[in-house]
Amino acid sequence: MFSKNNKKMIAERSAERTLKYGLVKLNVGLASVLLATGLTFAGGQAASADTVTTSTEAQTTEVAPGQNDAATETTETTNKADAATQTENQGLTKESATESLKDAKATQDKAQGEVTEATKNVEDATTVRNDAKDVEASAQKDLDASLQAKKDIPAATDKVKEDSAALDNARDDVDKAQDNTEVAREAENTAVVNENAAQEKVNAQQKTVDDLKTAADQATAAQNTAKAADDIVSDQAAIQKDTEDEANLQQVVKEAQTTVNDLVETARQAAETETQAVDALKKAKEAEAAAQANVDAAQTALKDATAQADKDKAALEEAQKAGDAARATVKGWEDKIAQWQQFLVDEKDTSSSEHLNNLKKGIAAMKVRLGQAQDAVAEAQKAIDSALDVYGASRAKQTNAEETLTKANAALAVAKMSTAAAQTKEKAAAKSNAEAQAALEAGKAALEKSQAELANVQDKLAADKDKLVADQAKYNDLKAQNNFADDEDVAAAQAEVDEAQAAVDKVQPNVDKANHAVHAQEKVVKAAQAAVDEAQANLDAVSEKLAQWKQALVDEKDTATSYHLDNLKKGIKALTIRQGQAQDALKAAQENLANEQAKLAKFQAVQAKNQAALDSANEALTNAKNTLADTEKKNADFKDALANTQAIKDYEAASTTLAEYQEELAGAQEAVAKAEAAFNEAQQKEDAAKAAYETAKETYLTDKAKLQDLEALAAKEDEYVVAFEQASDKLNEAQAALDEAQKALQDKNASLSVANGEVKYWEGVLAALETKTPSKDAETQTPDTDKTDQGAKDNETSETNKPGEDAKDNETPETNKPGEDAKDNETPETDKPGEDVKDNNEPAKTADEDKVVVNDVKKVATTPEKKVEVKAIAKKAEAPKADAKAATLPQMGEKDNNEAAVVGLGLAGVAGALGLGVLNKKRS
Repeated sequence: MFSKNNKKMIAERSAERTLKYGLVKLNVGLASVLLATGLTFAGGQAASADTVTTSTEAQTTEVAPGQNDAATETTETTNKADAATQTENQGLTKESATESLKDAKATQDKAQGEVTEATKNVEDATTVRNDAKDVEASAQKDLDASLQAKKDIPAATDKVKEDSAALDNARDDVDKAQDNTEVAREAENTAVVNENAAQEKVNAQQKTVDDLKTAADQATAAQNTAKAADDIVSDQAAIQKDTEDEANLQQVVKEAQTTVNDLVETARQAAETETQAVDALKKAKEAEAAAQANVDAAQTALKDATAQADKDKAALEEAQKAGDAARATVKGWEDKIAQWQQFLVDEKDTSSSEHLNNLKKGIAAMKVRLGQAQDAVAEAQKAIDSALDVYGASRAKQTNAEETLTKANAALAVAKMSTAAAQTKEKAAAKSNAEAQAALEAGKAALEKSQAELANVQDKLAADKDKLVADQAKYNDLKAQNNFADDEDVAAAQAEVDEAQAAVDKVQPNVDKANHAVHAQEKVVKAAQAAVDEAQANLDAVSEKLAQWKQALVDEKDTATSYHLDNLKKGIKALTIRQGQAQDALKAAQENLANEQAKLAKFQAVQAKNQAALDSANEALTNAKNTLADTEKKNADFKDALANTQAIKDYEAASTTLAEYQEELAGAQEAVAKAEAAFNEAQQKEDAAKAAYETAKETYLTDKAKLQDLEALAAKEDEYVVAFEQASDKLNEAQAALDEAQKALQDKNASLSVANGEVKYWEGVLAALETKTPSKDAETQTPDTDKTDQGAKDNETSETNKPGEDAKDNETPETNKPGEDAKDNETPETDKPGEDVKDNNEPAKTADEDKVVVNDVKKVATTPEKKVEVKAIAKKAEAPKADAKAATLPQMGEKDNNEAAVVGLGLAGVAGALGLGVLNKKRS
């Protein structure tokens, strides 16, 4: 612990820390591991064995097992091979080795439990140390905050004083703003009083204006209506004048149109004459052109005919030459045939038959060629004849073409003379047409001028009519809007009344007549109905009597006489006739009734129609009378309003006064608006001053609270110092406890390493015992005394420590590799895995497989309580030297190999020492 005034220590504790790391000092556990490693090195050198040849030599060595635990994993296979080669002549049994293995495993389990407990202790101590560290950091933070608060108190005090002064100034600003607001409120109240007074004057004057407005509006409307009536009269006068002007201009246009029509006809005739002349000239030119074309065609035809004639003549000459050539060919073949025939005659007796046959064949072939040549001559003659015909036709065409050309030249001369005459006529017609067109244009111009004037007048007339329609509509709208009526409206209403009365008078006689006709027809219908009833009664009586007679005929058919029955039948027949007559009478009476009822319906329809017309006429008369009365009232109102001009003057004067009062009111309202703006501004300034006061107050209270918090925090300095010292002490205690727990864990790990090495060793010994070939004295022994119900087949050994694995084909179990199968006589893993040992009687094999040296050295490690003597007995081998590979174990090899093993184990020990070191955090 240190005092709260120890500023240096407080500064050092509150300063930032940098973590540095290093190895802790070697403790007892680490020292024991290093010692065991050293003993292992020493034991390895002491247990070295030379290779034996033929002599039997025993060596006794004391070995402390478990001293090489730091290198147990790296030398595991070596220990197995060492134990396998040292058990043959030691006298050890599987029972004693198993017992030693059980003791070693019990020690191992105990050491493992202690390691687990020590590990948990380390974890708990680490948790306590970390919690203590957090508590110390929190205490450090509180102490730093307290020291900083003491430093910040002067500045916070000055800030509170400044806030207090600012708060006083803000309170003064609020008081001033409230005074200004009160002054603005009084000014606003005064302006509102003035505004109310002005508003009362305006309201009173407005009432006066409103009272005068109705009469003034009525009078104004009457004047406007009268003005609209005057506009209508003016429009009607303008329309009358426009109509007269239109009539005059229409006459002028009509005369101008007649003149133009005459000029048009003249121009048309002149144009027609010119057109005819042009057509004649055109035809003359066309005739001339046609004549020229005929001349050209005749010349062309003559030229073509001449060329064709020349061509046909040349063709004829060619045909004649071809004919001459063909005849010459015929003559040549005839001469040659004659020559060959002469040869045949001359050589008939001297030449061979083959030569003669060849001559005959040649003559036959030449005759064929002669026939062909003769055919060619005939064809050539035909061609000559055809060419002669063609040439004769060509000459005829040439002659005709010459004659046609002569006629065409004559016609061309005539056409040229006609063209010259037509050109003269065309020029004269064109001049006359031009003069007529000029006169027509002048007439059209005059007509267009008159038409334009007429159109203007018509446009004015249409505009005046439109104006009249608009003025009449305006007049009617004004009358409708104001409920006015003029004298014409009264006269029209009176005319409608008279017309309605006339309609009533006209319809009334028709109604009376229709009523009389209906009453008369009703009587006729009543009489017809009585006739129908009488006919129906007669028919019913006859039908009833007929039915009775028919029933009597049926009833008396078997009892009455035939005479009586005949009388009944005759009576029935007579009654049937009477029934038909009654039915006809009833039908006639019904038809008569229907006709009379139809007539009655028609009379009633006419009656209803006439009555409806009368009702409509009476209704129209009533409406017309009401309209007349209303129109007369409107006319009276219109005349009264038109005469009341004083109402307009009074209304205008009152309106002027109202405008003056409204101006005063506007000035008062403006003053109120300004006063309100000034009041609102003062109010806003007051609100701003209050807001500034509240802000200053809040700032003052906040800074004052901060100062109080700083003072309270500074006052806890002693308390925080004590808490920090206590937390530091607890941290140191926790760190010490953690160090002790780590030391204990290292010791337990060292013990566990020793126990692990001892277990590994005894497992190797037991495996070597199990894989050794049984001797003749021990063939009946069970290979494994710890397991029952296991048989040894095919020289297989059982695995005592690996249940669930099968050993097949003389396989030896692998004690350090569970889950793997050993096949084909494989030995336990040595320092060179992959090498096989066969037949269970060759533990090691040389490189050339013909010389075997076996070193069976059984190594029995001692517990702390006892020692076992180790003997090495070498068997005589077939070869003078042992395999070099079999002498590489630390206890069996050469000196060089032992030194290499010592160096390896030394490096493993150093690595283990570094692994058991822990990092220590130090404060900078």
